Amino acid sequence: MKKILLITLALAALAGCSKSDVWKSKDFTHTGCAPETRSGFFGEPSLLTLKYEDGDLRVTHTNAELNCAFKERGLVCNVSVKGNDIYYRVDYESQEDMEANCFCRVEKMSSAVPGLEVGKEYTLHYSVLYDGYKPIPFKFRKGFHQILDLDEWRNIVITE
Repeated sequence: MKKILLITLALAALAGCSKSDVWKSKDFTHTGCAPETRSGFFGEPSLLTLKYEDGDLRVTHTNAELNCAFKERGLVCNVSVKGNDIYYRVDYESQEDMEANCFCRVEKMSSAVPGLEVGKEYTLHYSVLYDGYKPIPFKFRKGFHQILDLDEWRNIVITE
């Protein structure tokens, strides 16, 4: 009887979840700081790749310039989907108020966004720490593969 009650409660809790809830993206990884850490810009383009991968949207950021504080604070990727809008935010895992006086290049950050509908138009609202980018419209379909130079999409406003 206890097992049935626990299963019923678990199903009720899951039924309350929706696509507008925030969740961690699937398989979030990053390469950490590249061997050379210094102040200033690195001259290599910062690229965002969006790709259909086994029913998920693979989001890959190459050559991201981040404050070195992430080595202590960690990184986490939170995603929420509200209608046709995908809010994708890479943030510090620890909310401790700490910044470092250096920047480093992260060669690659990547994760998958599950649960999108094939054939549907979406707008990606992408942000990393304090950098927000202009909304990126795309149609999610098999074979989809788009590479964007993030310098062209930089925005002053930080997205949700």
